Amino acid sequence: MRELIPTLDTKEKSFHGLLAVGALAGVIEGSIRYGLTLHTAFPGMLLTLLGAFFGGFTGFFLKDCLRTWRGLKPYRGINNDGWVMGGFLGALAGTLLQVAASPDGANLVIGSILGAYAGAACGAIPDEVVTPILLRMLEKTPGKP
Repeated sequence: MRELIPTLDTKEKSFHGLLAVGALAGVIEGSIRYGLTLHTAFPGMLLTLLGAFFGGFTGFFLKDCLRTWRGLKPYRGINNDGWVMGGFLGALAGTLLQVAASPDGANLVIGSILGAYAGAACGAIPDEVVTPILLRMLEKTPGKP
């Protein structure tokens, strides 16, 4: 059975984590307002993913502007590991900060959206060095192909 289900790489794990954080933020925020609700998972998930996407776009745009200003060729992301990992960590941190800042835990989806945006924008800047680092870490792991 293990050979039928491929193992997820870091980007896929971060993408699923990003969706999970947005869904949990949506469910918890909806449950605070209306009682136990599961239908708020999809809007929270989608809004967090959109925040991460626009954050990655902003980060790559700023990076390309800085590179062309310095006379370098624009960078086009190939693997996009940096912004996806940054979006996941930003969504998690933004949600936790919103929980800490709000007395009743309201607006968790706003925290996850803003965190995903900021994390993805910051993760897009070092995107070209994240994938080679991950590949070198994979080479150093014993027992992995």
